[in-house]
Amino acid sequence: MNFQNDIVKDVASQTYCLSTGNLELEVFSEDMAGLYKIAERQNPKRAFLFVSTVLGRHIPVKPRDHRAVLNILASKVMPLLLQGPAFVMGYAETAVGIGAGVYDSLRNQIGSGRLGYLHTTRHPVPGEEVWFSIEEGHSHATHHFIMKPMGGVCRPGPDATLILVDDETTTGSTFEQLALGLKENGAEFGRIILVTMTDWSSGDAVRRIRKSLGTDQVHAVSLLEGAWTWTQDTGVTPPALPVLKDPECPFWEPAFRLEHQSPRMGLKGRQMSNGMYLAMKFGLPRLKRDDRVLVIGSGEHVWQPFLYAEALARDSVDVAFIATTRSPIMPGPVIEHKISFPDHFGIGLDMYLHNVDPDEWDRIVLFTETETSGVPEALRRGLGKGYVVDCHGAVSPMLPKGHCEK
Repeated sequence: MNFQNDIVKDVASQTYCLSTGNLELEVFSEDMAGLYKIAERQNPKRAFLFVSTVLGRHIPVKPRDHRAVLNILASKVMPLLLQGPAFVMGYAETAVGIGAGVYDSLRNQIGSGRLGYLHTTRHPVPGEEVWFSIEEGHSHATHHFIMKPMGGVCRPGPDATLILVDDETTTGSTFEQLALGLKENGAEFGRIILVTMTDWSSGDAVRRIRKSLGTDQVHAVSLLEGAWTWTQDTGVTPPALPVLKDPECPFWEPAFRLEHQSPRMGLKGRQMSNGMYLAMKFGLPRLKRDDRVLVIGSGEHVWQPFLYAEALARDSVDVAFIATTRSPIMPGPVIEHKISFPDHFGIGLDMYLHNVDPDEWDRIVLFTETETSGVPEALRRGLGKGYVVDCHGAVSPMLPKGHCEK
């Protein structure tokens, strides 16, 4: 994907005829073509999903393409920053990585002293303070916990900037809840910037936060701006959400100080920034330059795996990145391959790995922030080859000894 030459100046309205209704899109402005595809969700609350081609959540992405998006978004944020500290937040699970990535791209431009990062989570850290929580109404997993960040991560004030990052917004409701939650819990900022890859709110996201917080210091940046209209087919029953099942993996809770887990207590300084260090540290078999390598993150554990993939790419390895997800998407033209498996965390829900055909990859490296017991048998056999890097940084084969890989 060539972001320099893929500029769209005139985008026509489009209608997508889905199995439960019609989705009409109108694009007002777009910096680059091919940012998203439309898929159907297994969710009666909202039947469609904007599947990003550059996020690395449902479609494998080259590290350079993902980093290019992070840099473009950060460059749009830069002119809007106030002179004081900046606090970046991402949303679980889809935007944990992009939130960390915008933070990382910003600290590469302005230094790390002014910045802190925190993401919402579906997995609160035992023994640590939950700051507050919010609900995401249309989601398949509605509850978000916000952990009280470690010292120096969040430094609010009249000269400080709050940067809220999500992959897309349609109404601005989730942005509003997080901004209000921070204010109600003592974190007020002089300016708020909403950052998305695709903004379908027609300006509503900015307007509703300005109204709720009583300030005009709310701005939005994105790669695409547009509007959508959904017309439900009244004669069709929407598919129900997947039901909870008996868990296969042991129940898991995150730990504050384990190195190879998602940063639920926040990032500051140069923490989690050195992908080459990660690439050298893991005891993985040596990769050949002509190998096609797929790096897989899991759930909210995506930033370190991405940095590892990026380090491999800088060493001229042909590599792509993707992550497992809780998002139930229907198979179709956008989701051509789907591996379903019990969740990593012993909750009893289904998880998925989308658009991964193991036969297309020579090497596969799966990162999990659990013990190796958090990689269920269905996922191991669905992939059929590769290696697992667990929460301790230990490497083990995807399949047991004596089992032939694909």
